[in-house]
Amino acid sequence: MDSHKYTYQEIARLILLNRYGKAEKSQMIELEAWLKESEENRDFYTKVLSHSYVEEGLEEYIQYDADDAWKQLKAKIRPRKRRFFVRLLPYAAIFAGIIGLTVLWQTQDSEPVQREMTTVAILPGSPKAQLVLSNGRQIELEAKNDKLCRRVEGENFENTGELLDYRRRGSAENAMQIHTLRIPRGGEYQIILSDSTRVWVNADSELQYPDHFMGDERKVVLKGEAYFEVAKDTLRPFYVEIGDMSVKVLGTSFNISAYPNSKRQTTLVGGCVMINWNKQQVTLHPGQQATETTRELQVREVNVENYVGWIDRRFVFKDKLLGEVLEDLERWYDVEIFVTNDKIRNLHFTANFQKYENIDKVLKIIEYAACVKFEIKDRMLVVRLD
Repeated sequence: MDSHKYTYQEIARLILLNRYGKAEKSQMIELEAWLKESEENRDFYTKVLSHSYVEEGLEEYIQYDADDAWKQLKAKIRPRKRRFFVRLLPYAAIFAGIIGLTVLWQTQDSEPVQREMTTVAILPGSPKAQLVLSNGRQIELEAKNDKLCRRVEGENFENTGELLDYRRRGSAENAMQIHTLRIPRGGEYQIILSDSTRVWVNADSELQYPDHFMGDERKVVLKGEAYFEVAKDTLRPFYVEIGDMSVKVLGTSFNISAYPNSKRQTTLVGGCVMINWNKQQVTLHPGQQATETTRELQVREVNVENYVGWIDRRFVFKDKLLGEVLEDLERWYDVEIFVTNDKIRNLHFTANFQKYENIDKVLKIIEYAACVKFEIKDRMLVVRLD
């Protein structure tokens, strides 16, 4: 085993997998060979196991079973036959717990996230949204001062403060009304449409839809990001319009990301979708993603958990570009992140943590894993190479 082929993070992961009895036989052999190479390696091994971060920090992450979490997530949405699902890296979740250990070896005097004196509290997002009715009336859906708008006279929805439900049947003779659900930065919301289709709408997004479907098709318009669990209806296909792009489904689950100034992406979890754009038509199968390029749609196999973990209130990043990670954090924590070096955006990052985590802890995880430094100025985060 050539230690030069491995980063300290990779070695630390092997050590901890072995420590908790999770290492495979081949990994144990690799670790044993690495230990025999040098005294320096054995010193690092001792430091990893002796540092309190192992006992205090790792437990939180090693208890998070990625496979079990995905099973729970699937249980929340309608069960479907899914041949696609690639097993999560079994212990990818513990990576966020070990990254700090490698810093001890590389920089003994690591400093906390630098925060200027400020009265601005940066909190994680929460369920919040604004509903705009067809007459222009705007309704804040989250609870404020213990008051919550649950119903509006003449409308067919019920609101819980986290979920907007349109399954209350109004008169079939009523004219179809177009509603718009707006999610601010630092927000998220769920909606069940009149046909029982469930949609998770992410931060800084907007979904336009009818209060009840009529005719031979079902159509909604999306700006931003949403996860759809579409109720099957072979007689009425479901369409998601995202600008000049259209996604057609019959009954399936998928994620669409269509933020301004970003490439539009459709990631399929189960079922089948057909995408039409720029005189091109592509069909996605489970585990595939279609990404908009300059002239065409590019289809590839992806780690689906990277794109749907957010609906289970977790950030799941598996070998994801740090630039994309920072964009997610900007929208969720409602902050602006200034990157001083474009190389930072192209760094790869792996971690798994709760969306409602304190931002200081999240930034520390990123600092350790990506070798960068954050400085907080009110709601502005400046990130530099360390």
